[in-house]
Amino acid sequence: MGDYTALASMMANHAEAAIFRRFDTLNIKNLLYMQAELVDLENQLHEIESEDKKSKAPNKVAFSSSVQALRRSASTRDNDQWMKYKEVQEKIHAYSMYYAIDLQEANEGKDDALLQYGSLCKVAKPTLNDIEAVREWLKMDIGGALFLKGIEYTTWKSHEDFLCLDPEQAGRDTLTWLINEQLIPWYHRRWGCHWRVWCPTFLLDPTRQR
Repeated sequence: MGDYTALASMMANHAEAAIFRRFDTLNIKNLLYMQAELVDLENQLHEIESEDKKSKAPNKVAFSSSVQALRRSASTRDNDQWMKYKEVQEKIHAYSMYYAIDLQEANEGKDDALLQYGSLCKVAKPTLNDIEAVREWLKMDIGGALFLKGIEYTTWKSHEDFLCLDPEQAGRDTLTWLINEQLIPWYHRRWGCHWRVWCPTFLLDPTRQR
């Protein structure tokens, strides 16, 4: 009987089948929401800064020219600007202000949303053949046996935001892409249904390891 354990085992043994969704729309929407939050926080901070500058209290006026004075206000009743800055700092760290840097070397261990999504976009896409093979495995009696139910059944259906954890995917050249994505599918459609020419190893024998 198929289940997530069997699916995970198959993917672990066959890296070309380790195909996952990037959730492009959700990731981008998340960035847009975080950006909108920052726009609002930026405006709030500017308003507080303007009020403090116009204040008759010397300590508030000093905030614009002394970070030390601003930081020391944290434990006082005049800490609005500092607290708002800390809120901005937390949000902007999550959003990230880096756009064009080496994600792996410069930001290892960070969880910035832009960097995370940028890193996801750099992961190679699976071939159409491998996606179709995973779908076939999920239907096979000796594979997934249609164990996915409800909304989970649509996970590997008609989506285009897939990524593949197989390191060999990224190294494939144009000729390999043409053979895998154009020639083999065409040959399979034309004659494969009669001769069974294309079949990934994990479909021939789901228990076989690489």
